Amino acid sequence: MDVEEFYNSYELEKLPNYIKEIINFVDLRLKEELNLIKIKPLVLDAGCGFGTFYEITKNYETIYIDLSLEQLKRFEIDKNKVCANVEELPFKDEKFNTVLCINVLEHTNHKKALEELFRVLKKGGKLIVVVVNKDSLFKEPIFYDFKIKHNPLSLRDFKGYKILSYKSIYFLPSFIKILPLPILKRFLNIYHKIDKILSNILKDKGQFLIIEMVKD
Repeated sequence: MDVEEFYNSYELEKLPNYIKEIINFVDLRLKEELNLIKIKPLVLDAGCGFGTFYEITKNYETIYIDLSLEQLKRFEIDKNKVCANVEELPFKDEKFNTVLCINVLEHTNHKKALEELFRVLKKGGKLIVVVVNKDSLFKEPIFYDFKIKHNPLSLRDFKGYKILSYKSIYFLPSFIKILPLPILKRFLNIYHKIDKILSNILKDKGQFLIIEMVKD
């Protein structure tokens, strides 16, 4: 199964409840950290899916793209949606001031994708990416074992680009999945603050790496 086919049939609602709880925890942490990064319109959300991170960009002039037409159909906005491949972006050079690319590069030829993302970024503009971290302390199979192309990345894969900041999130070992769902929910709620503290201490060892770069 290729990436487009996988995501055309992907439905978060059909996943086991414990996986949904963990994914919700990750999404909340990512939103918290991404909201700390200054965004300047015009924005490109490259790989928007069905709009998980829409609240980050909803107040800006933003264009949303995704490889999966089915995911775009589920994204409940009625304009500025484009079905496109991040490795072959249908935009002119230096169009955007900010580009977001969240949990996408693992599924691509990341070198080619990064070239395209920087091509459409204006000089002085920011590229903000989130990737599954190859160098994380723990490797939760939910985020690593895919039936499609999925290659976790590390800071080393962004060598040569000007990095303004980086941070990682999610330091939970896999055994938490054995907790009964009600206990898992309470545990994640309590662990939230701990994860924020660890993010500031172990900046490159969490399961998800957030990197802010600038185009010279």
